[in-house]
Amino acid sequence: MTPLSITPKFNTKNLLEILIKNNSDKIFSSFKVCFSLVYSIKSIEGARISRQTGRYYELITDDSNLPAHGSLLIIFTLQVPRIGTYNMSCGPEGIFVIDKNDEIIQSTKNKLTFEKEIARAIYSTNHVNTSMPIVPEPQVSKLKNDFINCNNSFYITDQNLLEIVSVLERPCQNLKIDFNSKQGMQINYRKVKLGPEEYRVDILQDQIIITAFAYPGRLYALISLIHLIFYYHNKLPLGLIQDKPQFNWRGMHLDCARQFHSVNQIKRLLEYMAIFKLNRFHWHLTDNEAWRLDVKSFPNLAHKTSFRGYHEFIPPVYGTGYYRSGGFYSSKDVKEIIEYAKKLNIEVMPEIDLPAHSWALIQVMPELHDSKSNNIFQDVGNYQNNTINPSLDATWNFLESILKDVAETFSYSLIHIGVDERPKHSWQGSPELIDFMKKNKYQSFDEVQDYFVNRIINILKGFNKRTAAWNEAALPPHHDIGSGGGTGKIDKNCLIFAWEHTSVVKKALKKGFETVMCPGQLCYFDMAYNNSTNERGICWAATIETSDIHAWQPLNNIDSQYHSLIVGVQGQLWSETLTQERYIDLMINPRLATLAEVAWSSNNRRNWSNFRSALFQSMQLTTKLGWNYHDY
Repeated sequence: MTPLSITPKFNTKNLLEILIKNNSDKIFSSFKVCFSLVYSIKSIEGARISRQTGRYYELITDDSNLPAHGSLLIIFTLQVPRIGTYNMSCGPEGIFVIDKNDEIIQSTKNKLTFEKEIARAIYSTNHVNTSMPIVPEPQVSKLKNDFINCNNSFYITDQNLLEIVSVLERPCQNLKIDFNSKQGMQINYRKVKLGPEEYRVDILQDQIIITAFAYPGRLYALISLIHLIFYYHNKLPLGLIQDKPQFNWRGMHLDCARQFHSVNQIKRLLEYMAIFKLNRFHWHLTDNEAWRLDVKSFPNLAHKTSFRGYHEFIPPVYGTGYYRSGGFYSSKDVKEIIEYAKKLNIEVMPEIDLPAHSWALIQVMPELHDSKSNNIFQDVGNYQNNTINPSLDATWNFLESILKDVAETFSYSLIHIGVDERPKHSWQGSPELIDFMKKNKYQSFDEVQDYFVNRIINILKGFNKRTAAWNEAALPPHHDIGSGGGTGKIDKNCLIFAWEHTSVVKKALKKGFETVMCPGQLCYFDMAYNNSTNERGICWAATIETSDIHAWQPLNNIDSQYHSLIVGVQGQLWSETLTQERYIDLMINPRLATLAEVAWSSNNRRNWSNFRSALFQSMQLTTKLGWNYHDY
C-alpha cells in the first residue's frame, strides 16, 4: 500500500478539494504538496502557497503534521472560466508530495471526480449515405452509379506517381492497397499546365488518369483516390474529380513548448495534415516554459530549459511531475521533420515567441531584462518578468545571433516571432527603457513594440526571410486582459495571424496586412468540445463543437476588396492540457479535418448532416491509419 492516497475532486459548490490520507503508521511532518493547474488559485483553505511559477504551485499545509492514518483537506477557489464550466482538465495535474529534505513521498495520477457532474453530450450515430466520401470535398465531382472492380490492386509505372506512392507508404501502411500489382488497374499520369495544387482524377473502364502539373497536385490526386478506394473497398465509381484549393494557407499549429512532443508524434500530425490536404505546419518552439530549439549560438537555452522536474532548472509546470521529463529538438531532428513535411507538401514555419512569453529564456539570460527595473509584473499565465527589454544592447546581440541560427536551420521563407500578450506595463520601471523612449520621442510602450517588431523584420530581411506575428504586433488587443499591442506602424510585409476574435481580421485587413484567420472561438483546438465535466480542454474562448467549425464561412461579412489579403486559415493546438500524448488525437480529430473542409472548398457543403456522413467515412479512415477521434 502506498503511504499516501491523494484524491482531487470538485464539490457541489464548484470548489476544488484535495484530500490526502495517510495509509501508514508513520507521522509525516514539514511536507509540501505540489501540482499544476490551468486556472489560477483565487483563495485557499487548509494550506498556503510557498512557491509559485506560472501555475505550478507548492503548498505548505496549515497543520504541519499528518498523523498515522490521519487525513487533511485542502480547498481551493479557482478563477472561473470565462465560458463553460470546470472539466477534467481543470484539476491538479502531476500531484506529488515531498518531505522536508525535498525527497518524494508520493505522486499520483488519481482521476479527478465531480460531485455534481454535467452529462456528456449524446451524439447521434445515424449517418445518411454520402455520394462524396472525400474530405475536403472536391470542387467538381462527377461520379456515376456505375462501378469498375479493382480489388484494391493497381499498377503504376510512371516515376512521378511512384514517388508519391513511396511518400504515402508510411501513413497508409494499414490500408492494404497494392500499387505494384501488374494485374491491377493501371494508373497513368498526364502532365498539364494547372495550378501547383490543382489536379484531376479520371476513373475509366480500363485505367485511371491523374492529371496535374506539379508535385502537390499529384500528391493530392493520389490522396483523393485513396479516400475513394477506402470507401468503396474493392470497386471504384466511374467518373471524374477536378479540384483546387480555396486558400493557399491551410495550416495547423502545435505548441511544443508547454509540453514536449516527440519527432514521431510530429510526423503523425504531418501525416494527418496531408491526408486532409493541409500544407503549413506552424511549430511553436519557445515560450515561458521552455526553449525547445537547440541553437549553436546559445546551446544552454535548450539544454537548461527543455527538461523539467522538482530538481531541474525549470520546475514541473503543466503537470510534468516530480521526475525529470521533456526534451528539445536538435538540428538533426529539425532537418528530419522539414524533409518529411516537404514530401507531404507541408512547409514548416518556426515560431520564436518574443518579446513576452520569455520567462525560461530570461532565467538563462537575465541580461535581457533590465536588472535596475523596479517593476514586478505578471502576464496572463501568472509568469513574472517574462519580457525581454528592447533598449538593451545585450538583447539585440542575442536576437541577431538567434535569428541567424533559426534562418539557417529552417528552409521556409517565413519565421514567426510571436509578439502576443506582452504585459501592458512590462517595461515600466526600467531606467534604460525610459531613457530610450525619451531619446526616440516615444510616447507609449506600444510604440516601443513597433520599434522592436520593425527591427526584427529588418534583421530577417537580411536573411531573406519574411516575418510573421500574432495580431498584437499590428493592433491593440481585442480583449482587455492587461496586454499591450502595436499601433499598426510596422512593415506591411509582416504576415498577421489573427487569433483573438473574428473581428480582429477586419481590423488587420483595413490596415493593409495580409492575414491568416485563426480565431480562438473556432480554431483553438485546446478548447473543450462542450460543457460536460467529462471533456478535456479549457474554455476561455469558447466551447467548439465540430459543427461550429463547419458552419464557419471565413469570407462572410468581409468586403470583397480585402479578400486578396486573406492568405488562409489555421488551427491551433496549445499544450497546457496535453498531459498525455493520446489527448492530441482527441482534441484535433475530427475538428482539424473539418477546418480542412473550410480551408479547401469554396463550395463547402453547408448541410451539416451530409457533411457529417462524409466525415464519418473519413474518421473510419483515420482510425485505420492509427488516429483516435472524438464523437461528433
